[in-house]
Amino acid sequence: MSLSIRDHGRYAESPESHLPLNDDIRDLIEHQTTEAQALLRILAAALPRSVEAHLLLAASHLRRLEFPQAMAAFEEALKLDPRNDDARRNIAFCLLSMGDREAALAAFHRAFAATSGASALRYIALLSHRLGRVDEAVGAYERLLANGQATSPEIPVAQQGLAAALRDAGQPIAADYHTRNLVERFRREPLITASGLVARNNSEDFHEWSHYADKSRLAAALSARQAIDPAGRFPESFVLPRDRGALVAFAAGMSAPALYIVKPVRGSGGQGIEVTADLARTLDRDEVVVQRYLDRPYLVEGRKGHCRIYGLITSADPLRAYVYSEGLVRIAPEPYAPTADRPGGVAMHITNTALHLDHPGLTISQDPTQDDVGSVRSLSALLRRMTADGLDGEAAFGEIKALMAWFVRLLAADGLFARQATGSPRRAYPYKLFGLDVLIDADGHPWLIEMQRTPAAKGQPLVERINGEMYATLFRMAQAPLIDDTTPADLAQRLRTDDTARRAREAEIEMAQRGRFVALDLQDPGAGPR
Repeated sequence: MSLSIRDHGRYAESPESHLPLNDDIRDLIEHQTTEAQALLRILAAALPRSVEAHLLLAASHLRRLEFPQAMAAFEEALKLDPRNDDARRNIAFCLLSMGDREAALAAFHRAFAATSGASALRYIALLSHRLGRVDEAVGAYERLLANGQATSPEIPVAQQGLAAALRDAGQPIAADYHTRNLVERFRREPLITASGLVARNNSEDFHEWSHYADKSRLAAALSARQAIDPAGRFPESFVLPRDRGALVAFAAGMSAPALYIVKPVRGSGGQGIEVTADLARTLDRDEVVVQRYLDRPYLVEGRKGHCRIYGLITSADPLRAYVYSEGLVRIAPEPYAPTADRPGGVAMHITNTALHLDHPGLTISQDPTQDDVGSVRSLSALLRRMTADGLDGEAAFGEIKALMAWFVRLLAADGLFARQATGSPRRAYPYKLFGLDVLIDADGHPWLIEMQRTPAAKGQPLVERINGEMYATLFRMAQAPLIDDTTPADLAQRLRTDDTARRAREAEIEMAQRGRFVALDLQDPGAGPR
């Protein structure tokens, strides 16, 4: 069953009614967030006593990373149903996502007192660790592992967290015991274990990562950084209404493009994106980013594509970062042939495959070993094809690496890593995986388009093969005992007593197990072409 805004009246006739459309609306939230939110505001107003209406409205705000608004909607649901565990836990999660760790910890304590749930207890342990209360964190993790069901998805995350907390507490032998248990679980269920940890770690990262998922904040940060570190390449960007005057001046200049791309500031998955030659009808819009459209893309069999490039932060202090040498390429379902009078539609310009699932031109191979056919391909296949076309695929990856390093320097200069490290033990935050969406132009140069805070783990067979290999590498980099039977006695003694030695050993294991992750040189501000 699908629902439009005009349908809300028949539900308003019965304020006690239970909305029989949870799955449909959740699908709408996922794929048409703006429309879903408009509908849900009407439903929540029409059904002020409906817990489900408020929960769904809150979910739409979460999808757009609007945490204060989401928390307000969850609080309304909790007022209506004080026993609603979903609302209670999500209020705590919103506080965590807004960076209020003390309030989030108190909220998770309330949630645990009400339900004794494993999830709330693990968050208590996580936040206690981040607040420097390491002994409390260890106690909470140990309680969870002692009483939790072995099949619970909370168990591997708790094993990871307890090992990290014990190392920060100066107990490496006890930490290694839990790491070995986690490694054994990985051997039995490698994909489930590794992907589950990546998903949790990304959703529970340092809260300021969400700032760069907001396209308006990202555009401002990119422009500010380029003024002092000009190595980055990205299209000129303007946030409306703030930059309206600057956009008008740009459009009147000699370098004005024929086309512009318009994006909602908190859209995702290609939702709400438009390509237009008519800038005048865009100038009065709010909460959109307008960019110069890159109208000379490198084409794959006549079609435009974009690359998902993966970055990894393994330590905030000292800062260590990597780029993955494999990635994904998503290709538009229609040939790229815009003209001044017919710029073309989304199926020509927008490469997010989720937008084109019903398009006959979208072809997805079900064979994960085929990486150079159809609408989803590998980065390595693209680089090979570029070289065959007379460009330099190896040089293009070198520029991609430099672009990733430039973006990480931007985050460092903004103070993200310093603020993450302030007040928290060194191991309180696990590895952070993120994505950059990059377009390769006709000359073989990469352009940064967007940042993905939590890149999708699942998808087509090729996507799951590439991501599965990457997640397994991440696990091996992060999860290994520090001391075993082959460790020299003098080193083992240093590892037991000296945290500097432990950190050096962690970095050594990380580098030895890095696989296709390439370490970034973050020291040279002139890295990368311009």
